Amino acid sequence: MGIMSVSEAVEEAVIKSRKLKEGIIRGRWFEIVGSLSTKSEPLWIKEDTLYILVEDSIYLHHMSMNKNKYLKKIEEILKKVYIKDMRFKVSRVNKVDYFKISLENKENFEKKEFVSELKDLTLEKKIEILKRKSQERDETLKKEGYKKCDFCGTMFLGEGKFCKPCSLKKSLDKVLEDKNDNE
Repeated sequence: MGIMSVSEAVEEAVIKSRKLKEGIIRGRWFEIVGSLSTKSEPLWIKEDTLYILVEDSIYLHHMSMNKNKYLKKIEEILKKVYIKDMRFKVSRVNKVDYFKISLENKENFEKKEFVSELKDLTLEKKIEILKRKSQERDETLKKEGYKKCDFCGTMFLGEGKFCKPCSLKKSLDKVLEDKNDNE
């Protein structure tokens, strides 16, 4: 295996990892759908389709009318066509505002300072710092009542062992399994 740049390694990881694609879409959701990001939440990708929770039918209608625009933005972000369709489900949306939680806990976090802190470090040191920051974020969220999903590891606020996307996916998988057993 030859030497590859970090950007090439990231692009290769995106191609191979559905979870990474989902994470990138979640992280840039505001950029994709604008102000509707507070009324919607991307769930998962299955067979080139992005499944999305939408708070009510008015927003669902608006988002379905703008589906092609959103697909184009996702293609620009991922630099390739991984998502060919979007499916919407009306349900309550629990948005996590990590930045607001950090401010409420008086964590001194400035994005520019953080980026400059990483600038001159080796890749190993950068990964170590990002891992520590992630653990600190998880601890802050736990203090706020969040817990880690037993299936995907995402921090969520709610009851049960699974976050909403995973519980919906497990319900869907169970329905499909029961349907196949009955046939």
